[in-house]
Amino acid sequence: MVILVTGSSGFAGEILMQKLAKNGVKVFGLDMKPGRFTDIVHDISNPITIDHDIDTIIHLAARLEHDRCTTKEYFDSNVKGTENLLKLAQKNNSFFIYVSTTAIYGSPKSPINENTKIAPSGDYASSKYDGEKVCEKFKNDNLKISIVRPSVLIGKKRLGIYKIIFKNLFNNLPIPLLGNGNNKISFVNIEDFTDFLMYLSNKKINNLTVNFGGKIPGTLNSVIEELRKFSSSKSTTLHVPIKLIPILTFFSKLKLIPVTPWQLSVMHKDYYYDNDLLNTVGFTYSHEPMDALKEMLSYYKDHHT
Repeated sequence: MVILVTGSSGFAGEILMQKLAKNGVKVFGLDMKPGRFTDIVHDISNPITIDHDIDTIIHLAARLEHDRCTTKEYFDSNVKGTENLLKLAQKNNSFFIYVSTTAIYGSPKSPINENTKIAPSGDYASSKYDGEKVCEKFKNDNLKISIVRPSVLIGKKRLGIYKIIFKNLFNNLPIPLLGNGNNKISFVNIEDFTDFLMYLSNKKINNLTVNFGGKIPGTLNSVIEELRKFSSSKSTTLHVPIKLIPILTFFSKLKLIPVTPWQLSVMHKDYYYDNDLLNTVGFTYSHEPMDALKEMLSYYKDHHT
């Protein structure tokens, strides 16, 4: 079995590539930038031909929310790029796994499920949902496809906006939280996510569109408290009133703060999922989000302090 992983130089891609190789799978990595596990450097917005019989394509490559790209860059990568890879899958009769995002739901009430109204906010979420629509067209041509919508992915090397929290913890500075911090947000431990992609590649479950929302580690207040204890920090929590969201959104659009408008719309409220559909396909989460957050905190300490 030969598997092509796109986005092989990225956070999830590198972890997935290593796991597949350890399991004896012949795997090729494709990315627009070089990396430890990238065999083919290629911009997927351009057509691609690969001289291998590919059994499965796991499509992780995308312009992401925090990249803050132009509308054209999002479309070229996330829509046109997905179509180019689907054409490659069609040529090889490959099983295709499209990694979408739960950001396509916008900022709905929780718990979120696969029947929650689609309401993408911003170019990133819109382009990822358009990628799903392209997948649906190829399903009609009898290509076997699964669509996975992951929520917030966390793991050792992915710091993102959490870098602010970690920096403040180690400097004993206040930790800013939007709202009262009593809201619950689920996180996806990257180990669970990559395990699920391998599970799908083995089972080849066709015509599946499923959320991958992860576990709820507690309220945001309790998460910060556990990280504070873990790091022996003397930081306090600074609760930012939600009435300031319009001002913060304005600053975000000007790229004056390191959070996006969509992140501001969800980080102060409950944002989690039911996992009924995921459970029916025989997969359950086995890794804790707090373990990943502590690994991230330790990684930050080792590399940034």
